[in-house]
Amino acid sequence: MVNAMAGISGVIDRGSPAAATEAMITRVVFEELDRARPSMSNRRLSRDASLASCGIDAARFLDAIHCLEGRYEMRFREEWFANVVTCGDLIECVTACMFDAGDRAVVAQPQPVDRERFPECTAFEDRLEGLRAGGLVNPFLRANESVQGRTARINGTDTVSFTSFDYLGLAGHAAVKRAAKEAIDRFGCSASASRMVGGNTTIHDQLDAELAAFLRTERAVVFPCGYGTNASVFGHLFGKEDLILYDALAHNSMVQGAVASAAAKRSFRHNDYRQLDALLRDLRPNYRRVVVAIEGVYSMDGDYPDLPAFIDVKQRHDALLYVDEAHSVGTMGPEGRGICDFFGIDPALGDLWMGTISKALGAGGGYLAGSDRLIHYLGYTTPAFVFSTACSPPNAAAALEGLRVICREPWRVTVLRERSELFLKLAIDAGLDTGPSGDTPVIPVIVGSSARAIRASQLLLERGINAQPILFPAVRESAARIRFFLTAEHSEDQIVRAVATMADVVAETAEMAGAV
Repeated sequence: MVNAMAGISGVIDRGSPAAATEAMITRVVFEELDRARPSMSNRRLSRDASLASCGIDAARFLDAIHCLEGRYEMRFREEWFANVVTCGDLIECVTACMFDAGDRAVVAQPQPVDRERFPECTAFEDRLEGLRAGGLVNPFLRANESVQGRTARINGTDTVSFTSFDYLGLAGHAAVKRAAKEAIDRFGCSASASRMVGGNTTIHDQLDAELAAFLRTERAVVFPCGYGTNASVFGHLFGKEDLILYDALAHNSMVQGAVASAAAKRSFRHNDYRQLDALLRDLRPNYRRVVVAIEGVYSMDGDYPDLPAFIDVKQRHDALLYVDEAHSVGTMGPEGRGICDFFGIDPALGDLWMGTISKALGAGGGYLAGSDRLIHYLGYTTPAFVFSTACSPPNAAAALEGLRVICREPWRVTVLRERSELFLKLAIDAGLDTGPSGDTPVIPVIVGSSARAIRASQLLLERGINAQPILFPAVRESAARIRFFLTAEHSEDQIVRAVATMADVVAETAEMAGAV
């Protein structure tokens, strides 16, 4: 192949444009070879010098080839380089390809984007157009211009917000904000690397330790993102010999994590530990490990599992229990320590306690907690931890101070419970359908259709109440709802007003639906 290329090169008139092109190719090839070879190599590059003598081994040679492909917008065939030994061989190879149109990659001209190439985009656009045609305003991605406590300014108007996960009011707490600012001064705004390779700080280590103490587990480790923690750990820890059983209403992150895993997987009826027991009785002998995945508080319905019953089932069948406590830490139990605190259960009876620092702790990120041995392993190996930039220092510092505030100001947990109970009682008294919600700060008002939920949310906003609709397919179409998140910062007057306004809106949208 090289000899044939040399023949082509040999007939080039050195004064021709082709010769000038070959001279330019020579310069470019030398640049890429020089960039690819070891920095300590002092052998001068020349056409006669062998690649090996210049310090260019097979891996470095491929690096140079890939760069040349990029510079010339060509694709080189592997067989072309079988007999390339010297720098000159490579120059002649590239030159010959440049003059052989059949071997050059065709650079396609930009083509008009085919709208139907992504029919899902068309369907999405059609849905948005359907909203507009029906006189409805898209309720999602509303921009808050400012947030002070539970008052959010939207489009220049102050509204009472029931859309925040800031259950204990820590995101705006003076001590929490001060801790975040001090962390910025010490470490900057970003960790700038994963915790494994330079992004770890003393604040992250302190947060790990104090989070474990707060949860009463042996160890905890903070991840950059709650969603990513769930989505990553299932595929990392469970393989083709294992089975993942998850609640039918488990968060999308857990479902996606299960789907990404090589393990077998299936759902069981929501909060139905009896069906789970039957499934384990039939399936457990077929698998190395079986994990049961549930949540501490379900964010669509505001209900929670019978944790003692699930623990009993998992123990009898030698299964593992994985609990997502994103919405239960800070909100459940006398001290806000989560669902174990609520039931008075030792966390050691479970296996993996996942949660976020993005909600009740007023910051941003996720965590895993459990036994020292297992969490130590996951903290060194889970992809979402190893390959992601760490939770930022101000976020970690905010969460750390948030934990301390919960311990210093336990009244916040008490007030949150009182406000949630008040809203639920008033809603039930007003005849609103709150589903199975109870003992949690997540309270839905089920209105019966996506269109009606959007209309209700729009009317609420016009009357100074910001509460988001939850639509199909996140819930059944017949169970579309307005979801209220209660916090310790909501006043009793705000709650009374919100429930009364919601009752008016439900009646008004019922009349609209009847008219249609």
